Amino acid sequence: FRVGYLAHEIAHQWWGQAVTWDRYRDQWLSEGVAQFAAARYIRERQGERAYSAILKRFSQTARRASDFGPITLGSRISYLDFNAYQAVVYNKAALALQMLADLIGDEAFFLGLREFQESYRYRAARTTNFIRSLERVSGRDLGPFFRTWFDSHRLPDVRVAQEVFKRDDEFVLRLRVVQDGTVFPFPLHLSWTENGVSVRRMFEVSEGDQTFEIGRTVRPVRIRVNPDGIVPGSFR
Repeated sequence: FRVGYLAHEIAHQWWGQAVTWDRYRDQWLSEGVAQFAAARYIRERQGERAYSAILKRFSQTARRASDFGPITLGSRISYLDFNAYQAVVYNKAALALQMLADLIGDEAFFLGLREFQESYRYRAARTTNFIRSLERVSGRDLGPFFRTWFDSHRLPDVRVAQEVFKRDDEFVLRLRVVQDGTVFPFPLHLSWTENGVSVRRMFEVSEGDQTFEIGRTVRPVRIRVNPDGIVPGSFR
């Protein structure tokens, strides 16, 4: 806790001080990015296990507080519940940034972050400025991601069906992912075990009904969907 707290406050030299936020709807550019930076620092210092535990904690608090409002409601959430404000504007925003990094790749994500920081240094920025910087670097339309994760209080409601079957000389792991209601773009992580060895893969979910297949030489067992709980929402 002490390490994360200190890292968060140091990160404000870049996020909140060097680049500040223009309106209450953009406050996450300070608190959310600083929280993400602190979590990444712990990942570098203490490893993946510690990082996974932090993301799981962020996800749990975000699920409990989501109904209080979206990330872009900013400090106004604190008028209703201060803990909910921290869970949404700090933790949910940090989770969303990690999901975005998963989707566009760390290289593009951090290049976009640097471009945004350099373009708006010593200025007040808006969420739209952040989006444009990331879109320029990644070459992707990020509007659907920000509309669902930042502008809405809702969370994904996901049904997952899985099966493993034999096809020719390989085992096929098939995953069908169906979203009820709002369609969220998100990275879906999957883990399983082969011959006692843990294996992980990530799929990009962007539609209401998608099917993914993986061919393996060994039958996958102990399959887990969203194992770190990084995507807050309902998975069943």
